[in-house]
Amino acid sequence: MAVSNQTFSKYKALVFDCYGTLIDWETGIYGSLRPLFQKSGQPTDRKTVIFAFSAVERDLQAQYPSMLYSDLLAKVYTTLEVRLQNKEAPPSALRDDASTETTVVSSSHGGEGTSSVGTSAAATQEEGTNEAEAFAASVEWWPPFPDTIGALTALSKRFKLVILSNIDRATIAKTRKLMEGPGGFEFDGVYTAEEVGAYKPAPEMLGYALARLKERFGIEQGEVLMTAQSVFHDIVPAKRKGIATSWINREGAVTGLDSVVQGEETMFVFPTLGAMADAVEESSG
Repeated sequence: MAVSNQTFSKYKALVFDCYGTLIDWETGIYGSLRPLFQKSGQPTDRKTVIFAFSAVERDLQAQYPSMLYSDLLAKVYTTLEVRLQNKEAPPSALRDDASTETTVVSSSHGGEGTSSVGTSAAATQEEGTNEAEAFAASVEWWPPFPDTIGALTALSKRFKLVILSNIDRATIAKTRKLMEGPGGFEFDGVYTAEEVGAYKPAPEMLGYALARLKERFGIEQGEVLMTAQSVFHDIVPAKRKGIATSWINREGAVTGLDSVVQGEETMFVFPTLGAMADAVEESSG
């Protein structure tokens, strides 16, 4: 997309989603969960597996907003395992984001914001515990996208770089090393669901990051650019607060696309973070 010389000059901080924008989240999910679907004799195509994960994850985040994310991931695994192997209640049609006919694992909500997932997870007892813990632990090794480190290195010369993630502190610390070490830069702020006690898209998450940017660096809301792949978790919440957005619309991404975002509805749209870094360089050259 064309950019003017003044396009990025007003922004002082970029707030990034991490997993899905900087880290190849969906490939990690698919590679880790595909064997579970194979063992259960269920469809193993990428969309089915990732949509199933996403549906259960959202249920659990709504039910347990203060649960440590590594624990929540283990619970996602055991919940999926029980549902996939429950012959009396086979997977039913669930359309992720009301945008696909793909059949995935059922995820039903009860009244008053409660969910059926707790019962399913509890039924697993100790079964699959080792596999669930291994799945949760694997996240810290999931790699950055090929363009991530180079783009962050370039962007760090012009902006404060902040991560806002639904992960926990211990996991994000290990993920940071995969990016900061090779890149030779450091993130200026890393804020997680663990300290906020909520999961995106809850407004408390973005509010927390904005408050920290104001306190630590004197950066105002109008000087922040939300940069993320997930429309559901990041772009829509930012737009609701009146914050400018840069949608990293990575090819092949299947989650977080709850709303169809047209070019005029978000300030910027780029196919990769690398393309955004190039545009910033061009606009300031």
